[in-house]
Amino acid sequence: MRSSKLRSWLRVGRGHKYFGAVALTAAVVLGIVGPETQRSSAARPIADSGQGIIAWCADGLEPIAGGGCFAEPSNPKETPVPLVVYLHGRYPSPFPDDELDRQARVARLANERGYAVLALRGTRGQCTDPKLANYFCWPSNERNAADGPAFVARWEPAFAAVEKRIGSGRRLLLGFSNGGYFATLIATRALAPFDAVAIAHAGPVAPTRALGAKMPILLITADDDLSNDEMQRLSSELTLEDWPENIVTREGGYGHALPDWDISMALTFFERARTEDVPLDPPLSR
Repeated sequence: MRSSKLRSWLRVGRGHKYFGAVALTAAVVLGIVGPETQRSSAARPIADSGQGIIAWCADGLEPIAGGGCFAEPSNPKETPVPLVVYLHGRYPSPFPDDELDRQARVARLANERGYAVLALRGTRGQCTDPKLANYFCWPSNERNAADGPAFVARWEPAFAAVEKRIGSGRRLLLGFSNGGYFATLIATRALAPFDAVAIAHAGPVAPTRALGAKMPILLITADDDLSNDEMQRLSSELTLEDWPENIVTREGGYGHALPDWDISMALTFFERARTEDVPLDPPLSR
C-alpha cells in the first residue's frame, strides 16, 4: 500500500504580484473555455454526509470519503489501475460550473485512456488576496507555501478509499492554474511522491530547488495566456536544477483555460514517461 503518497471565474494562478490588477481586469477574457468543450456539468448542492463524503462532484464522478471526487475506467488497461490526481484552479464557491466542466473532462479523457481520476478540492480562505475569501484555493506562493504539508496530509482518507477500489498503482499529478502552483510546490518540496507531474498554466514558487526525488515534469502553457512568462521562467529554473522536464506550448485561441488538448498532452506525457527518459525524444507535439 502506498497510502502515504500523496481552475473558475478568476482562473489565474496565485496571489503573486505579477498577476495582481492585470489578472483582475483580464479574468473574463482569460477565463474563456475552448469551443470544443461542452459544459456537461451543472452545479450541485454541497452536502456533507458527516462521514467525510462531500457531494461537490461533476457528472461522471462520485464523492468518496476524504472529500474527493472519483471516476474509474470501465476498461482498465493495466492493473493496478493508474491514478491521475487533479488539482483545480481557484474558483468561487457559489459559481463552480466552469470548474465542474474541467473536472468532468479530465475524468472522461483519462478514463478513456485507462486512468482513474481523483479530483481534490482546496480550501475557502486559502487565497492570499482577501478579495478572494470565498474562493477555493490551494497553497500557491511564498506566503502560504508552509501550508502545503497539511493539505497533503488531509488527502490520506481519499487515497485510502481509492486504493480499496483500484489498488495501489502508478500515481500521477495534474494541476491547473492555482492548482498548478500547488503541484509545483508538491514536486519541488517533495511533499508527496508521484510518478510524474503535469503543471498547466501556473509558474514557479521560489525557491525552485529539489528537496527530494526529481519527479518527471511536463509544463503546459499557451501563447496567449497571461501566465506564459511565468511558465517559461519555471522551465528555465527547472533546467538550472537539471530537472527531467518538458514544456509544450499551445497556440493562441483559448487563453487561460484547460481545453482537451492540454489534458491529452498531460496523459500522453504520463504514458511515455513510464518507459522513456525525460526530456522526451521525440518531444511531444506542439
